[in-house]
Amino acid sequence: MTKKALLDHEKFNNSIKESRIKQEQLAEHLDISVRHVRNLRKEDISISASLLYNISQEFQKPMEYFLTFDEEGEV
Repeated sequence: MTKKALLDHEKFNNSIKESRIKQEQLAEHLDISVRHVRNLRKEDISISASLLYNISQEFQKPMEYFLTFDEEGEV
């Protein structure tokens, strides 16, 4: 079994709600599309380390806060 690090969409959503930032503003701050922000809000997905860093800076929380781990079976 291997572990895969993913963005925790619930913590990401909560941070957006707490900050009251609009999706459009967040997308601009993170230099990504609004569609990408919506996708990040829907489910736990893989993201780049640089985007994870930018998210952590935007919400002033450690990068680890936004991570969740998924167990993957070996094939």
